[in-house]
Amino acid sequence: MVGKVLFFNKETKEGEIEGGDKKRYYFHIGEWLSCSSIEIGQKVYYQIVDNEARDIVTQKTLHKKYRVFFEIDVLVDE
Repeated sequence: MVGKVLFFNKETKEGEIEGGDKKRYYFHIGEWLSCSSIEIGQKVYYQIVDNEARDIVTQKTLHKKYRVFFEIDVLVDE
């Protein structure tokens, strides 16, 4: 799901995300999988489990996480 960070409390390490469905989802810093810091209004991608946001990543992290490289060997018959 896609949403945006509404707030984050650095002391309690808890925050809330507003989803595309306009519902609010609680999250804890332990679910933040991105290397970047948490910013209010930031667009994030996440899963919903037990009505909470889990596995939260930013768009930048999402692109890095799934980068795949291929090597192809070509045989030529003579």
